[in-house]
Amino acid sequence: MSLPPQTRRIGVAYYPEHWPESRWADDARVLREAGISIVRMMEFAWDKLEPRQGEYRFDWMDRALETFQAAGIQAVLCTPTPTPPPWLSHQHPEILRVNDRTAVRDVPGSRRHVNAFAPAYLEACDRIVTAIADRWGQHANVIGWQIDNEFGCHNSTRDVSDLSRAAFQAWLRGKYGTLDALNAAWGTQFWSATYTAWEQIPVPAPTTADHNPGLLLDFRRFSSGAWVRFQKRQIDILRPRIGPDRFITHNFMIHFFEIDYFELARDLDVVGFDNYPYGMTGPLETALNLDLMRGLKGKPFWVLEQQPGPVNWAPFNPPVAPGQVRAWTHQAFVHGADAVLYFRERAVNIGQEQYHSGLMKHDGALDRGYHEAKQVSDDLAHLPALTRPKAPVAIVFDYEDLWTLELDPHNAEFSYYRLVTDMYRQLWEAHIPVDFVPRDADLAGYKAVFVPSPALIDEAHTATWRAYVEGGGKLVVTFRAFFKNPGSTWTDQPMPAGGLGELLGVRVDEFFCIPPVKWVGLRRPDEIAPDWDDDRGSHVSDLAGKTPGYGFGEGFGMPAKLHYHTWAETLTPSAAEPLMRYVDGFWKDAVAATVNKVGAGEAYYLGCWCDKIIPRSLWQALGLESLAIKVEDGPRGAAIEIVRLQDADGHLHEVRINHAKRTVTLPVLETGK
Repeated sequence: MSLPPQTRRIGVAYYPEHWPESRWADDARVLREAGISIVRMMEFAWDKLEPRQGEYRFDWMDRALETFQAAGIQAVLCTPTPTPPPWLSHQHPEILRVNDRTAVRDVPGSRRHVNAFAPAYLEACDRIVTAIADRWGQHANVIGWQIDNEFGCHNSTRDVSDLSRAAFQAWLRGKYGTLDALNAAWGTQFWSATYTAWEQIPVPAPTTADHNPGLLLDFRRFSSGAWVRFQKRQIDILRPRIGPDRFITHNFMIHFFEIDYFELARDLDVVGFDNYPYGMTGPLETALNLDLMRGLKGKPFWVLEQQPGPVNWAPFNPPVAPGQVRAWTHQAFVHGADAVLYFRERAVNIGQEQYHSGLMKHDGALDRGYHEAKQVSDDLAHLPALTRPKAPVAIVFDYEDLWTLELDPHNAEFSYYRLVTDMYRQLWEAHIPVDFVPRDADLAGYKAVFVPSPALIDEAHTATWRAYVEGGGKLVVTFRAFFKNPGSTWTDQPMPAGGLGELLGVRVDEFFCIPPVKWVGLRRPDEIAPDWDDDRGSHVSDLAGKTPGYGFGEGFGMPAKLHYHTWAETLTPSAAEPLMRYVDGFWKDAVAATVNKVGAGEAYYLGCWCDKIIPRSLWQALGLESLAIKVEDGPRGAAIEIVRLQDADGHLHEVRINHAKRTVTLPVLETGK
């Protein structure tokens, strides 16, 4: 399937079922005047498409498509399966999800209140998807299809109904083959939980203490895979009916980790993303999520919902500054979006989202988002077609590692996502592009690759990483590496296991969970450890920025003295050389980080979570200084993002986005060589 050629287009989510038909043509005209060329429709319209089982009413959507086609606006249609109509839930209450946090069955009247194993729900989905695909699969104005809407939204990924339990038991039988294999993989002898029949295996509903970590991890895999299979079921219906020239997508969410997005993206033609920056901490986290979406298939993506102003779903819903929607849109484009569709066309006056803004206000007047969308359209008309080149740096992102560490963190503040964000932050602040890649990715061409806390042992991945290093690559692996078997049991081999310790040339002696009030210092191997007492050396308030000699310099915000938090390991090098040592605590002078030369490259191991996860010595050794873009005289505190894009002739164009709440004038930029 080939996507239609894109020149960075803007669009909008439109809900014809929410408005009198008499206003559709006016809406289409007004949207087209803003440069809108795509509408996304039909994702929550099952009750209007099929008001009673087997009774289809499609004429209204025929007219909606005709209206937008006449206005020169193309359509993306959605399968309406996230919101089964009341008649279906009433006839088949077994389709309703049983919440894994409460073990209470959901009631209808919301969305995503279903489980993926109820035959009545699956058969009803098959019927409606087949009917709409037969009707509009070859429609001349329909350029693509969206499957469902935001799988897993509202914590709906996992279901613990009897239907799910039976499906989970069957899934486990297919995976392990025998109960002996399952019992060994999970270590069920602990707490007398050896299973002697498949029917004995529970789902992780609430219980008195913790469930077995192997059961929990496999249930994450199973639940994620359920929605991957649900999506594939609809793709198999759509594909032969829509032909090779229309794409299939799904709208992924911000910082969402309950479904393996690499797996969910595999069967899609293009990844879609719902970009709500006010659900994130700032432009850095927005950039991270945009880069992750591009990395899921290693190619451009679509933003299927772009925040157009204030939203309705946060505890507090602050105003959006003038110019912010325009900046968000351009940020999405420079990170690899081919199209950005605003959500939504007009603030709605019914239902659960009445406070969510649109490009137009409740009364139909043009809102600020409309004017900024039009400005973006004008901006794009004067820009050449630009693409984002392959980044020089990659970060490996793995959902199973994330699940493993989330399920058994040992430190309540340990977060895989926060660790990834810390890595990304230093690179983003230096304007160094980043690609996110899966564990098994081909790493050729990257100057440096970071592997954050790869908890689960996989010797095949060790082989991939070794080949990269031997070929001249620079690999950085952090603490909590290769210590768990796939069933979430602890290895009985020295850590890191699975051949990774040999690649890194190091062995982990001890690990430490660092409470939040305890920060201790690090030094380079050639520094003399200061004579601090343990009590003073454990508080960041006493140490931060007071000791000279380890400054980062160059305007990238490194503190004068490096400290660490959350997690620490003491290391014994086998072939590696020490890179850093601890300066206090009862592990004073122990090795904290190492480097091992392998073939033409280098493999680094960071044994502790530094306040700047890429310390100065490592930054320099990786050659990151030469990749950075420096703004020597830029204004302090301004959130300036600089991205280089490539035109058709291979020339680089520098795009600068001001995320600050004030006007900023930048000097001529010095490019790192």
